[in-house]
Amino acid sequence: MKAHQKINAIGKLAKNTFYGKKLIESHAQHESRVKELSSSLQDREDKKIKRRRLLGPSEFWGEYWRQQEALLVADQGSSNSMHTFVLQYDQGYRKFIVAHPEIYWLVDESRPKEERCSYEVIPDGSPCHLYFDLEFTKDLNPTSDGSKMTKTLIDVFCAYFLEHWGFPCRRSDVLSLDSTTDVKFSRHLVFHVKNVMFKNNKHTGRFVKAICSSIRQSLLVDNTKRSSADNILSHFPRGDLAELFVNTMKGKQLFVDEGVYTRNRHFRIYKSTKLGKNSHLTVSDDSEYILNSTHKNKELGLFLDSLISYLPSTKNLILLEYQDKNSIDAIKYSKECLSQRQVCVRTEKKTESPYPEIDKFILDIVKPGKIREVKVMNDDILLYTFTDHRYCANIGRPHKSNGVYWIVDLHSQVAFQKCYDYDCTGFKSVPRKLPEKICFELDKETDILLSSIPDTQYCSSRQTDNVVILEDDADSELANIDLPASIT
Repeated sequence: MKAHQKINAIGKLAKNTFYGKKLIESHAQHESRVKELSSSLQDREDKKIKRRRLLGPSEFWGEYWRQQEALLVADQGSSNSMHTFVLQYDQGYRKFIVAHPEIYWLVDESRPKEERCSYEVIPDGSPCHLYFDLEFTKDLNPTSDGSKMTKTLIDVFCAYFLEHWGFPCRRSDVLSLDSTTDVKFSRHLVFHVKNVMFKNNKHTGRFVKAICSSIRQSLLVDNTKRSSADNILSHFPRGDLAELFVNTMKGKQLFVDEGVYTRNRHFRIYKSTKLGKNSHLTVSDDSEYILNSTHKNKELGLFLDSLISYLPSTKNLILLEYQDKNSIDAIKYSKECLSQRQVCVRTEKKTESPYPEIDKFILDIVKPGKIREVKVMNDDILLYTFTDHRYCANIGRPHKSNGVYWIVDLHSQVAFQKCYDYDCTGFKSVPRKLPEKICFELDKETDILLSSIPDTQYCSSRQTDNVVILEDDADSELANIDLPASIT
């Protein structure tokens, strides 16, 4: 017998002698049973995981540099489950992320607090809840009671909900999120009327602007004439409505930001903060919102309810339409309602106009920025939007979030800058005369040049003055341009 065989035999003999044969056999049976149970438990867990993936939210996660690509991917997702989010990084860049909201929340919740800088993209043409961005500077308004003002505003819009569409709306239906700092009062409101949403944020914007206009008008008439001016507002104390106006650098204004209803708007989500600031959106202390009992996880439920365009179910969903006070309707949801969104998302953008010399002239002004899109309005108006360029002549520096655009009036042969920031509403830079070479060519070949513009690019608006104030017109083609980065 070889040496190693002898050693094994001696070891086996010693083992049998020490433990006893029966104990060793019992131990072997136990190990075999443990392996069987472990295998059975693993199979059971695998089945649970597969079942969760089958019945639960999709685990898809896509990251994209371009918003257009992300919206297309989300649009092609199953039913309405895919959502587009924007995540800002401290290095200054951002990514567009497509995921199911529940999956995004699980990932976002695990991030360090200071890195939670996320926004929801409200897709153009997609159904959405009524939402608000409320704010005012505290130093300019030391006596303003933001909490009371918010409650008054909620009551006003709930009254109009009932008047226009017959749907009851209460404070308990409104999620109030707060990110107030020592410098600024800031609230986000999301109205959750059961089974009711607006057809898209264009209708939402028209509704909000119409009521805000009514509030302004109601304070311009005598108390004796208020009832005839607006029956709804006549039920609210004049003093309460007056308190909704705050001091700004441009005078008295409503504390409602009416500029947050643009195309593909970015709206901050629950528990997120603006980049570089410590102002996370949390439920306000005075919020009376009642969370849906179907949400087992309260934090997840609040996050889902904070989303403006999330459609967990379209069964029995009613969509509200608001063209003006004489054209109000409510329709039942159907897949055809999303056809407008799909067309908008897939529209190809043009980065060159029919006038290369004018394009070069504009590029020289905005360097190192690039032309993002050119639109030809009617026959003689060009509108340019940009990437990597946000310089605003009104404030003398680039805007942090909102974009700017340039208008070229071929008839007057001038170019000027306008801004999408709400605080710059109505601003128009000093017009720049187009170079003589361009003017000469325009004068010489006007008929030829203008006749070469495709009819499909025409817009119904003609006058330059209309272009200047188009930001206040929710129906305007210009007011719904896909902006570089409008975030709130």
